[in-house]
Amino acid sequence: MTTAPSLEPDIASDRRKTILCVEDEADLRSDIVEELVSAGYHVVEAGNGREALLELEAVRPDLILCDITMPELGGYELMAQLRANRPDLAEVPFIFLTALGDRADVLNGKRAGADDYLVKPVDYDDLLATIRSRLRLVERVRQSLLADLYARQQQMIEQAVRDGEITLAALAAALDRLSIGIFVLEESGEVRMINEAGRQLVRQADGLSLTSAGLLARLARPPHSLKNALAVLQAGSASQTLAVEREEGRPLILHLSSLALPGSNGRHAMALVVDPDREAEISAEVLASLFGCTAAESRLAAALVAGKRLEEIGEEFGVKQTTITFHLKNLLQKTHTHRQADLVALLIRATLPLSMSSD
Repeated sequence: MTTAPSLEPDIASDRRKTILCVEDEADLRSDIVEELVSAGYHVVEAGNGREALLELEAVRPDLILCDITMPELGGYELMAQLRANRPDLAEVPFIFLTALGDRADVLNGKRAGADDYLVKPVDYDDLLATIRSRLRLVERVRQSLLADLYARQQQMIEQAVRDGEITLAALAAALDRLSIGIFVLEESGEVRMINEAGRQLVRQADGLSLTSAGLLARLARPPHSLKNALAVLQAGSASQTLAVEREEGRPLILHLSSLALPGSNGRHAMALVVDPDREAEISAEVLASLFGCTAAESRLAAALVAGKRLEEIGEEFGVKQTTITFHLKNLLQKTHTHRQADLVALLIRATLPLSMSSD
């Protein structure tokens, strides 16, 4: 998927939106595609429902624009199959485009589950306005969900710190299922809370260590020390992603973010530490519902959170590096991140609350 400057500035995204256009009339489909591309969209074409199903095996569109009356597999049948067999596409708007313009036809289309219904001949201004409206709605819902997930995670950690060991044990158990070390730190670096995965990391004494002065990390690049990183964080930086060097194995990934604790005037931080040599699991269903990831992108995301290198992932999946790079680029675009480390940090933070609630 290529990225191009968007001509739709009112849609909150830093990537080109993909539209699947399913239309059996070749000339009309060509005209629609030309209008959509001119408006800044990336378009995937299909001549009927069968072709659309094949395209959907490789591409997850942001919106589906579909004719109703088509050979082999019509619009109603296509939508029914997607609703039944592709829950990962549940949030993708499905818009019917048809010559069946009677009020009864429109109502039937909406009752069947369509998000909108446009009548031929095509009014392209109406078409583009409808697409913009539907994409904005999806984006608002997704951003609201991410904000809610982050808030829930913060509340859980704050409640754990406030309520004591019983809640901390439950929190630690949930976090350990993702093989994530978690530390709640004072401004000085002193550890306020640590889970079992974190204890295992510091017991290894390779890159991370726990002393009377607090948590220490071996950082090869600026800010060179965890204390300096905490100072940068408290000075106003929203978060930092750092590499912790080890004598053996790949560097640990350490993500620092500010943390507000109730009843405390002091400054605190949360440190999430991922050991790339330990396995981790992330639900493909969760990734699909949050970010619209395809099955292949979900597998790649889980492998990245497990700390695997791109070359290893390619060998494990039995695909070329160009394929892995393609899926990684799509993951970065869908999650609005720009670096692999930021992507991993976001995946961890977004999926923690759902993992915690699965007991």
